[in-house]
Amino acid sequence: MTVERWTTRSGPRIRYHDNAPTVPVGLPVLFSPGLSDVAEEYDALLEDMAPRRVLVVEVRGRGRSEAPESGYTAADHAADLRAVLDEEAIDRFHLMTFSRGTTWALELANTMLERVASLAIGDYLPAEVALSPDFAGDLLQTRFRGKPMAERLSRHVLEQIAKDSRGRDLDHVVAVLRGPVLVAQPLGEQRVLHDAAVERYRAVRPDVEVVQVPGADHDIFRPDRLLYGRAVLDHLSRRCPGE
Repeated sequence: MTVERWTTRSGPRIRYHDNAPTVPVGLPVLFSPGLSDVAEEYDALLEDMAPRRVLVVEVRGRGRSEAPESGYTAADHAADLRAVLDEEAIDRFHLMTFSRGTTWALELANTMLERVASLAIGDYLPAEVALSPDFAGDLLQTRFRGKPMAERLSRHVLEQIAKDSRGRDLDHVVAVLRGPVLVAQPLGEQRVLHDAAVERYRAVRPDVEVVQVPGADHDIFRPDRLLYGRAVLDHLSRRCPGE
């Protein structure tokens, strides 16, 4: 069973879930989820990945974490991730991402390269994507995992995310990480990582491993919500023995 925890080390009160295994195996995994994700969506994943310790962060403006009026840059989101590491006194760790959470995770990794033992990226580019002024209004008309986006995030949060975004490449962060890199590529048409995008990773990390997720569009946790996590565990057992 996962445990709900809190930290205020980055400013706003941030919630995170921890699978808290009694006897953890290896280094913990810090999971940076997607744009609108909330912690409990990943409880089954966390339980399945035990006895590897996994912590999923509900960044500012999502779920039950506080939603300040401003402060939604990639660095602000990365500060929420770091707050969890500091709260739990975690030094070295494995980094796992999904979707836009990749941007915040790479921002974090760039500030602590020696502490990141490995990197796993779920269907996203090594980049920050600039968002248009229409982003908030357009996204609020959609649903994700069957739930209206308007019930997932407040308009002001989406508007601030768009306002604070800026387009930039983060390939250089992936290139200089010392640990192994795994990329999860869904095979559905509505995905970010088409083959050309995967080649972008190979260009900076020829040793990258690519796991394909059949039957999934961008949401690599549907239809099989456990496949990505199990691929990460397999990757760690082979590429990071003892860590």
